[in-house]
Amino acid sequence: MHVFNAALQAFNQLGLPVRMTQADDQQSANVVMRVADGVATYEYDGTTLSHAFDGKRLHGHTMLIGREGKQETEKAAVFLPSNPRSGPMFRGGKAVYEKASLDMMKVIAVHELIHACGLDNKDHATDDGVFYFPLAPDGRGKMIVPGRGKEDRPMPPLRLAGSTTSKVASLWGG
Repeated sequence: MHVFNAALQAFNQLGLPVRMTQADDQQSANVVMRVADGVATYEYDGTTLSHAFDGKRLHGHTMLIGREGKQETEKAAVFLPSNPRSGPMFRGGKAVYEKASLDMMKVIAVHELIHACGLDNKDHATDDGVFYFPLAPDGRGKMIVPGRGKEDRPMPPLRLAGSTTSKVASLWGG
């Protein structure tokens, strides 16, 4: 299941001061999206970058890449799980894992595209939205912001917390 086009469209509908468009090839792309399991690797400027990555978990990983000695990000490599599973849910006393839905993968992919804008894990929203961490499956093929006091409104449709919009705007103007 490849969610790139759906994630790109959903990202661009969030009202952020940055938009993403599909590049003609991987070399000219500022953001590259791949699936991974075991180790996520990306070759850049003669160096292989890697990160341990579990392709069964409902999560992604984004590498913000720049040249040594420069502070700017030149490229981002987004990794999505190759065989994501939701669960465990218990049925008849047995742990059951279900394949992640396209909606779940869209939420994960858009979350990672927000990282690709330059936001780090310390920038995760603490109030709501697609950039909250950790998001959780709702048991019906969607993702929610879990926790007491949260509305548990399933995503998609995607929503952003004001804190996330402000952080992206501080990097991209707007």
